[in-house]
Amino acid sequence: MKAGPILAVVAGVLVNAGVVLVVGYALVVGSMSATLPWKPVKEPFALRPVLDTRAAPCAAGWIASQDGDACYQLDQATQVTAEKAAAAAGPSGEWVVEITLNEADGRRFTELTERVHRLPEPRNQLAIVVGGEVISAPAVLEPIPGRTLQISGGFGQTAAAELARRLGGG
Repeated sequence: MKAGPILAVVAGVLVNAGVVLVVGYALVVGSMSATLPWKPVKEPFALRPVLDTRAAPCAAGWIASQDGDACYQLDQATQVTAEKAAAAAGPSGEWVVEITLNEADGRRFTELTERVHRLPEPRNQLAIVVGGEVISAPAVLEPIPGRTLQISGGFGQTAAAELARRLGGG
């Protein structure tokens, strides 16, 4: 027997096995990606006008702030979903979450800020509620047109990135 054909057959088997492994790997990974636990999920959040505020502990029907120090009595919610959300360093170095809404949610956000900005304190505040907690409740000083908003609230980089991940799905 000659050495040439044996090497060719072994090389052919290795090449074929390599192709099968690559194809098999692509099929397995591709079919699993729809059920991976880290698949991005966008969490809707609520924009709710503030009716009243007080220090904790919260009475029934009031919603606590994320830090647990304040309680909010809130009006009806406007549910929105971020089209995109990202953590960023704000103008004074604090971390913020910048959010872009879709067209329909952007219009609803603008209408809500047009209504709320005219009201006296604390009714001019708009609570941002995620997972049943008030993340931030800024005063709306003037209507905010467009689809973008920024959430601030004393976030560190890790907390801002986590909130952006929850809201933007990435």
